[in-house]
Amino acid sequence: MSVSAFHRHFKAVTTLSPLQYQKRVRLLQARMLMVASGKSVTAAAFEVGYESPTQFSRDYARVFGLPPARDTGRILGETKGSRNKRVKEDARFP
Repeated sequence: MSVSAFHRHFKAVTTLSPLQYQKRVRLLQARMLMVASGKSVTAAAFEVGYESPTQFSRDYARVFGLPPARDTGRILGETKGSRNKRVKEDARFP
């Protein structure tokens, strides 16, 4: 299979070019590291292969719509909020 045919087939299946797909996977992995492991933005960026935290933040905001720190805070807030809501709801029932 030629390189151009591969790109065409890959994009038909994923709706992303191979490079866009790789970038998305790296950003999702970094997001998971920041949320689940509490890694800093810089540490997560380097761990997934970015050499520049600035470029990482730019790419992250482009994909997820918010800078990494704000997005992570939002996710953690939603998780904590939903857990607190569940605890309050459970407390109402004997």
